[in-house]
This record gives sequence, C-alpha cells and structure tokens, in this order.
Amino acid sequence: MNIKALFLSAAFTLAAITGASAAGNVASTSQHGSGNFSAIGQSGNGNFTGVGQVGRGNQSLSLQSGKGNLAATAQFGKNNQSVTDQSGKHNLSATVQFGKDNMADTTQTGKNNVSVTVQH
Repeated sequence: MNIKALFLSAAFTLAAITGASAAGNVASTSQHGSGNFSAIGQSGNGNFTGVGQVGRGNQSLSLQSGKGNLAATAQFGKNNQSVTDQSGKHNLSATVQFGKDNMADTTQTGKNNVSVTVQH
C-alpha cells in the first residue's frame, strides 16, 4: 500500500467535493526518528487530528470531513501504517501501534461513532 499516493488521491477528491472549506480545524503532527510520513486532510469545522510517531518508516493518513470529529494516532516502532477516514459529526477514532509492520484502516461515517484500535 502506497500511503503517499493514497493521500494525494484522497486529498484531491476531498477538496473537489467540499470546496476545501474549513473553519476552526486543528491538525498537529510530532515525529521522532527517520523516514516517518504523516498527512492530514480536513474539511468542515471543529475537527481535531493529532499524530505522534516515534521510530522509523511509520506512515499515517488522517482524513476528516464534517463537524466535531476527533482522530488520534500514535505509532511506536518501525514500518507501521495507519489510515483513518471520518465523515459526519462527533466521531472519535484512536489508533495506537507498537512494534513493527502493523496496519490499521478505520472508516467511520455518520455521527457519534467511536473506534479504538491497539496493535502490538
């Protein structure tokens, strides 16, 4: 899976559908190590995405559209991959990966959904 290509495709699609409008969204990424990649796309308002990566070769893609969604991803180790896609309102997704070669793919639509994924 090529996360960078997936992100570019999803980002262009999201921008085309939504007109790339956003208000009050927050995105934050912290990376330590080498070769880590994180991409975040948001539309709507009041969305929050936080990504933390420690290690090397970790990849994360987070996409949100709607209102009041929260996504958090933490990756510790090597070559972990995570994709989070949320649309709607007041959804919560948390993904935590330890070790190496883990893959998480979370999709939520609608409202008031909660997803928690822990891999090691």
